[in-house]
Amino acid sequence: MRVLALSPVPYEGAGCRFRIAQYVPYLASQDIEVTVAPFYDREFFSIVYQPGHRARKVMMFLKQAAARLSTVAGAGRYDAVLIYREAFPIGPPALEMLLCALGRPLVYDFDDAVFLPNTSDANRCLDALKYPQKVATILRRCDEVVAGNEYLARYARQFNPSVRVIPTAVDTSVYVPRSDRRPQGSRPTIGWIGTPTTAHYLRMIGSALSAVARTHAFTLRVSGAGRDVAFPGVVVESTPWSLAREVVLFNTCDVGVYPLADDEWSRGKCGFKAIEFMACGVPVVAASVGVNREIIEDGVNGFLASTEGEWVAKLECLLADPALRCRVAAAGRRTVEERYSLRVNAPQVAATLRAAAAAPRRRAAQATCGF
Repeated sequence: MRVLALSPVPYEGAGCRFRIAQYVPYLASQDIEVTVAPFYDREFFSIVYQPGHRARKVMMFLKQAAARLSTVAGAGRYDAVLIYREAFPIGPPALEMLLCALGRPLVYDFDDAVFLPNTSDANRCLDALKYPQKVATILRRCDEVVAGNEYLARYARQFNPSVRVIPTAVDTSVYVPRSDRRPQGSRPTIGWIGTPTTAHYLRMIGSALSAVARTHAFTLRVSGAGRDVAFPGVVVESTPWSLAREVVLFNTCDVGVYPLADDEWSRGKCGFKAIEFMACGVPVVAASVGVNREIIEDGVNGFLASTEGEWVAKLECLLADPALRCRVAAAGRRTVEERYSLRVNAPQVAATLRAAAAAPRRRAAQATCGF
């Protein structure tokens, strides 16, 4: 079985890496050959969320658009097409409709509330070209739909009955707790790892971090924010994010923070940064929003916070008690192994692709039987 996987981002983007690429070896072992085709190449992706570079972005966009059209036109060679989020980053679902016209079985996979308007600060000029309403059209035309959480699945079921919830997972043989112990009495590290588009969430808990710093010594390690971050009284260490050091960045934290706004866009998120911290044996304090409430049992495998007072109290509790950190970390690791691991999710992904490939035959059989 041959599958074409269309992604807006390349391997360097977490969505492509964790929703598609990490499953490729397992799928190959099940005789499912996957060709991953991102819209943005590595060079374009490195600047797409940076301010400026408009002329360069336009030229690179036109080049990638031509390549994408060529890829879709050749989709007839594949038994099924997996669309992660969208086949084309702007405009109506023209390429998805072309795939339908080619008769290709379609699987749609989404892990964010992409049906809501949302544009990065660096690309506000594209607001008018984004077309979030296309998601409903794509959902209607797909044979199978994969949603990253139940909130997204409820939306998808309005348009398609064949919806499966497959959470974003990690390879628990790669994302592992650190093997060495931190020196007793060393200054603990609170870690935040994200992207320039999510850095504003960290600033939302800046006053809470400042309050904690008045009573507990810690270093705030920030990775991926794209610019320096500073909060009164907080020692901040800015560490560049890199793919090669991703697990190390999680491992070197004593406590992880995963702040979010309590809004519709955040409710569509899949709690992945919390999952990564937990997989690496790092106790996490996360916003009590959306799927975080399903992933985290407050006080058992992590902590949930809704108010500034809760952020302060729970961070102080973890910083003051290394034994508590160990207990919560171990429970978090077990949660990931049982529910959010590659081992658990990979067979579901394979079953979804096979179901989509069989859909045209199933429909033809139903038509022959008079359904």
